[in-house]
Amino acid sequence: MTVLVLGIEQQAALVALRARASNEILDAREVMAAVKTREGDAIHRRRMEKLTIEIPAAYVVTFSIERQPTVGLCRHASVSVRRSCRAPGPQAVWLIAKELGFRGSLTDCRIWPELLQDGRVAANLVQPLQPAEQPA
Repeated sequence: MTVLVLGIEQQAALVALRARASNEILDAREVMAAVKTREGDAIHRRRMEKLTIEIPAAYVVTFSIERQPTVGLCRHASVSVRRSCRAPGPQAVWLIAKELGFRGSLTDCRIWPELLQDGRVAANLVQPLQPAEQPA
């Protein structure tokens, strides 16, 4: 297991990450269209690098706020550990998620594992902020 330490500096970094994500809301449809091209994928990766921080000793956190077509506005966190074939534990993921504004518990989120290109495993969490607008 990888130790997670959330001191004052790490909490401040997560608050700043949350603020950056709030200022750059992503549209899921636009992202899905963009990543189909090499250029669009590169632009998206650069954008996500700005929405990523590292937490000592080995955690990597990416956070965005996304507009999903059927769900509405959502929080989306991806938490991984800088160790190949390792995944972060649920307690560590939830501690980070709470700092990013997630509410309730892990059971209030859609969660799935993601195998990253470098062999790491990320835990992805999505939680709606508000319901999608219904057509009139």
